Amino acid sequence: MVYLFAIGFSGEHATVVQPGGQVTESLETRAAATGPTDLDRAHLLRVEEEVDFSHVERELDPIEGEDEDDRKERLEERLEERQKNAAGSIRMDQLGGPDVVPVWLQGDDLPGEGWQLVAQLDSCHLPFEVNFGDSGIGYLFLSPDGKNAEFFFQSC
Repeated sequence: MVYLFAIGFSGEHATVVQPGGQVTESLETRAAATGPTDLDRAHLLRVEEEVDFSHVERELDPIEGEDEDDRKERLEERLEERQKNAAGSIRMDQLGGPDVVPVWLQGDDLPGEGWQLVAQLDSCHLPFEVNFGDSGIGYLFLSPDGKNAEFFFQSC
């Protein structure tokens, strides 16, 4: 089990892996029976069920002198490339799993060999405010030995 604790809109966070795992190294801990909570409403992660590529056609710039067949071929190539990049993924909110790959905003930033995606969180769709930068996406990974977690984000 990986727990992710985000501190409001500050962008600060901590991860805890249980049982027997590690707490984020930069986090200072202390024993306490109670602490602050945000229980005024349920926070549910909304997971998109399919990849929507309808925007690809709208974003396809016209080329002067291009006929309809060439445009259709160029669109199909672009769609295939986007589908390859999102193969096995649910964009942009998704829960991880053995065949689930992250959809990167700025390029592959895998923490290391064998790390598994636990969750990918779109800051624009969460039911609470977080600071992942401009339209940022948060990525939570679990180490191959199951003892460490890494959380980071990329933004536009």
